[in-house]
Amino acid sequence: MDSTWTRNTVLNLSHADLPYLRDKLLAMVHREMRLADVVVAADRNLAEYGLDSIVALTIAGDLEEELGIELPPTLLWDYPTINDLAGYLASLAPRPAGDAA
Repeated sequence: MDSTWTRNTVLNLSHADLPYLRDKLLAMVHREMRLADVVVAADRNLAEYGLDSIVALTIAGDLEEELGIELPPTLLWDYPTINDLAGYLASLAPRPAGDAA
């Protein structure tokens, strides 16, 4: 699966796309944290893998650029696991008309 995102990808996603989001986020975390040989569990806090403030800001900035949306600089501290982060990003996607919130 390609690890690059197209601009505004998240805005076209829904909760049904959580596996896709998780895969993309895992690829980004592996690249930015240089964890090529490490299996990152989607439900483990990224700080356990060595996430620091510089990498957290880099990933948040990369996500902003890739998705074309403004995100808080504390994004990876507010949503510290891949599952949490994917769920938050999916929640930003607009719901189809008539879809219950």
